[in-house]
Amino acid sequence: MRAFGALVSWRSLVHSWQLLGSHDSARVRTVVGDAGRQEVAAGLQFTLPGTPMVFAGDELGLRGENGEGSRTPMPWDRPGSWDGATFGVYRALVALRREVPELRHGGLRWVYADDDALVYLRESPTGSVLALARRSSGAPVRLTGLVAPPDAAAPALVNLYGGAPPLRPAADGTLTLPATGPTFQLWRLP
Repeated sequence: MRAFGALVSWRSLVHSWQLLGSHDSARVRTVVGDAGRQEVAAGLQFTLPGTPMVFAGDELGLRGENGEGSRTPMPWDRPGSWDGATFGVYRALVALRREVPELRHGGLRWVYADDDALVYLRESPTGSVLALARRSSGAPVRLTGLVAPPDAAAPALVNLYGGAPPLRPAADGTLTLPATGPTFQLWRLP
C-alpha cells in the first residue's frame, strides 16, 4: 500500500474511488469468505483516503464469483434474504465517516503492519483517530510514542467503532491493541 501511495499524488488518492468489488470482479464476501472479514475490508474502505464506492448488494452480503455470478442483482423484493448485520455495518461505517472529519480530510500515517494486522492514524489539525484492521487473531500489537504516559487525569482513548473497550496507556505510554480477530476498531486519540 505504501508503494502504491508513493506513486500517486495525495490529491489524486483522496479523490479516487475505494472499491472492494465491481461488476467485473468477484463480490467481496466471496473473496474474503465471511461477514467478519468483510467488516474489516469495509472498515478499511471507509477509513482510508479516498471515496468509498460500494457495489450494489455488497452491503447486503451478496456472493458471486467472477463473470455473471458477480452481477447478482439486488434482491429488492426479498429483504428477508439480506444479511441485516452486514447492512448494519455499512450503515454504521457511513455514519462514522460523516461524523469523524479526520476520515474525510485527515492525513495518513502508517503505524504498524504485519501479515494479519494494519494500524494507522488519520490525522488533522483538529484531532487524530487510530485504526486497527485485523483479519485474524494474533499477538497483541504494542505501540509506543503515540500518547504521553498517563497521569491520574489522563483520559482513555474512546472507541468510536468496533466495540473494543477504551484504550488505557501503560505507565510508559505503551498502548496494547486487541489480539482477537477478525476485527476493525477505531479510537479517538486525546
